[in-house]
Amino acid sequence: MLVTSLRRKVAITAALGLLLVPGCHAAEQALPYAEAVRIPLDAWPGMTVGARSVTTDTSIVGYRYPVLGADHPLTTEIHTSMAERQTAFLEDLPDRGTPELFQDSTVLAASPRVVGVRVTETLKAGVNETFEARTLWYDVENDAIVPWTSLFRDEAAIERAHLAVAAVLEEGYDMPTEQLPGLVGEVALRVTGTESDPGEAAAGDASPAPEDGEGEPLDLSDPEQALRAAELWEGSPLADLAFSTAGGLAVRMEPGEVPGAGRVSEVLLPVEAEETEDLLSELGYHAREAALDEPDFPLDGELSAEGDSLDCVRLKCVALTFDDGPGEDTGRLLDMLADYDARATFYVLGSLVEEFPEVVERTHAEGHEMGNHSWKHDDLAGMSEQGVAKDIGRTNQAVRAITGSDPWTIRPPYGSLNGTVRKAVDQPLILWDVDTMDWQSRDTAKVAEHALTHTTSGSVVLFHDIHPTTVDAVPEVLAGLHSQGYHFVTVTDLFGLQALSPGDVYTDARVG
Repeated sequence: MLVTSLRRKVAITAALGLLLVPGCHAAEQALPYAEAVRIPLDAWPGMTVGARSVTTDTSIVGYRYPVLGADHPLTTEIHTSMAERQTAFLEDLPDRGTPELFQDSTVLAASPRVVGVRVTETLKAGVNETFEARTLWYDVENDAIVPWTSLFRDEAAIERAHLAVAAVLEEGYDMPTEQLPGLVGEVALRVTGTESDPGEAAAGDASPAPEDGEGEPLDLSDPEQALRAAELWEGSPLADLAFSTAGGLAVRMEPGEVPGAGRVSEVLLPVEAEETEDLLSELGYHAREAALDEPDFPLDGELSAEGDSLDCVRLKCVALTFDDGPGEDTGRLLDMLADYDARATFYVLGSLVEEFPEVVERTHAEGHEMGNHSWKHDDLAGMSEQGVAKDIGRTNQAVRAITGSDPWTIRPPYGSLNGTVRKAVDQPLILWDVDTMDWQSRDTAKVAEHALTHTTSGSVVLFHDIHPTTVDAVPEVLAGLHSQGYHFVTVTDLFGLQALSPGDVYTDARVG
C-alpha cells in the first residue's frame, strides 16, 4: 500500500537528516518531531509536471507546478501565482548580482473530495537565502480554491491549534511562554494572561486572536471568509501545515525560532491526532483522510493535458506571433524561444507545412501553437465563401496530418478580411496590435526596438520568421520583455480559448 511505503520513506529520511547534519546528536532524535505527508510531484504516478526555467546574466528563475487537468482551477491558481511572484521578482532586481528565485510544489493530499498542495519559494541573493511556504486546497464539492483556514472548524479552533503548538514548544523544547515566537507566542501570552489554567483555556471556547473589524465570527466554510481569516492570521505557522503520518498535524517552523531543535533544516512540530478531533472542519477531516490514504485523483486521458493554465488577466502576458513560415530560420528561432521557456504562435502556410514537416512537428512538440495563415498567402477577401473554406480547410488538414489537430485560430494574409471570410471559417480570426514592420525594414535593431517600445500587457506582436533579420532580433526582444516580468504565451492562452468565437476578429487582449 502506498501510504505504508510513504511513511517508511519519510521516517527514514527524517532519521538520516538528523544523523547527517553536522553537530546533531542521537539524543536530539528524542525531541518531538512530526513526519509530514508530502508527496513530491515526481513520485506520483501519472502526474504531469509543468515547469519553467530561465537563466540570464542578471537572474535565474524557475518553478514547477502540478498539472491536475486541462483548465483545472488549482493548477491555474498555482501556476498563475508563481508567475505573479516571478514578475514581482524580476521587476525589483538589484543593479548587481544574479539573484535566484525557485518555486516548487508538493502534494499534501489528493482524493475525489479534496486536493492539497504546498507551494514553496527559495530566494537566493549573494550569501543570503530565504524560504517561504504556503498551502492551497481545492474543495472539489464546491469547486473552490481555499486557504489553510478552511481546514479548521472556526476561529476558536485555529486559536486552539496555536495553543497546541505552544504546548509542544513549552513541554518538548523547554521554551518559556514569553519566548515563544510570532503568533504562537502572542496567542499563548494572551490566553495565559487571562486564564488561570492554560490547559483549560485550550480546551474551552477561546476567542480568536485577530480582530475582523466587525465583531462577528467568520464562517470558514465560506471561501471568501476563510480567505479573510487567512489574512487576519498572516504569519501563522499553520499556513504551512501538513498532516503527519500519525494522523495529526505537522507544523513547520524555522530552526532559528526553536533554539533547542539543533542544526536541522526545518522543525516539524507534532499536534497529535486526538488533539485535532475537535479542531478540523468537514473539509479538514476529508483532507486528513486523503493524506493518510494513497493519492486518488483522476490524472489520465484529457486531464493530463497541460492546457490553459495561466490567468493572463492577472499577469503581464504577451503573445509573440510569427507569420508566413515555416522556413529555413524557424529551427533557429525555436532554439531562441527555448532559452526563455517561451511559448509562441506560428501562423503557417499550408504549402510550407508540407515542405517543412519536421519543423512543424518540432514546433508543436515544444509547446508552441499552430495557426492557419492560408495555403499560399492569397488574399482571402478576394475569394468566394466556398474558395475561402477550401483554402482554410486544406491548410487545416496539412497541420492536422502532422500535429493531430487543427489550428485553433486563423490569421488572414495581409490582415485582409470581410463578411464573406468571417462567414466561411469555423475558427476565430486573430490580427495584432503591435506590427514590427519587419517585412519592410529588414533591420534587426529597428524590429527589436519597435517590439520593446510598443508591447504592453495583452499585446499580440506580429513578426515573420521567414526573414533572418527578424529572427536575429528575437533574443533582444525576449531578454527585454523577460526582464520586465512578461510571460510569453500562445494566442489562445492570452485570450482564453473559451473567450474566442468562430468568425469573430481579435487584435489584442489588453485590459482597460
